[in-house]
Amino acid sequence: MQRNIRLRLEYDGTDFKGWQVQPDQRTVQETLETCLSSLLGHPIRAIGAGRTDAGVHALGQVANFSTLNPLPLQRIGAALNSTLPPDVVVLDADEVSPTFHARRSATRRTYLYRIAYRRRAIGRGQEWHLRGRLNIDAMRSAASRTLGNHDFTSFCVASAERENRNCRIFECTLAGIDDAVHVEISADRFLRSMVRGIVGTLVQVGRGKRAPEAIDAILQARNRQCAGPNAPPQGLFLKEVSYEDPKE
Repeated sequence: MQRNIRLRLEYDGTDFKGWQVQPDQRTVQETLETCLSSLLGHPIRAIGAGRTDAGVHALGQVANFSTLNPLPLQRIGAALNSTLPPDVVVLDADEVSPTFHARRSATRRTYLYRIAYRRRAIGRGQEWHLRGRLNIDAMRSAASRTLGNHDFTSFCVASAERENRNCRIFECTLAGIDDAVHVEISADRFLRSMVRGIVGTLVQVGRGKRAPEAIDAILQARNRQCAGPNAPPQGLFLKEVSYEDPKE
């Protein structure tokens, strides 16, 4: 009987060229599919909820795959964690409806971006180090202007999104944590590099280079040149992917 298995994954994206399979490149999808195919005895195609870019990490990536192999779920998870490289971990596995699709069934994705004021040796590959404090209140004001349904062409790699560039942002929050700033963004979908484009622009606001109100004009322009530069990839994490009920 065909089974549809869902995995929740954590990975350090530092040494990966992103999620999606690419010729002659080390990717998370290719690494996972190789281990699954060896374990289950047939070729596996894993579908990811989000195609994270090179250097981007995940705390809760979701993937699903189909198999006829009756191997129990606990053994699948344990066997994968014994064969996957140390920068990828299976957090849990469950069996879901045949109609479940990790990407298309998702109702919300949440990304976390970490900015640090203090230069550090440990964890330097998982944050963006900045000199000088940011104006968090101004950044919060700017972030609130991204809420709702908008065309986010100005914040994405537009050539990769030829059709619908509308997304609905549910939350865009900032938290000052000791010597760091965390930006968390939840939306129904994200365009390529959209989070990094938003964070890069918010940082310009925090440095006083733009007014919070500039976000309105940037969105209306639908032109990538109007927004700030992308924040670097190492501070970005796919934190969580939400579904109404993945077993239905």
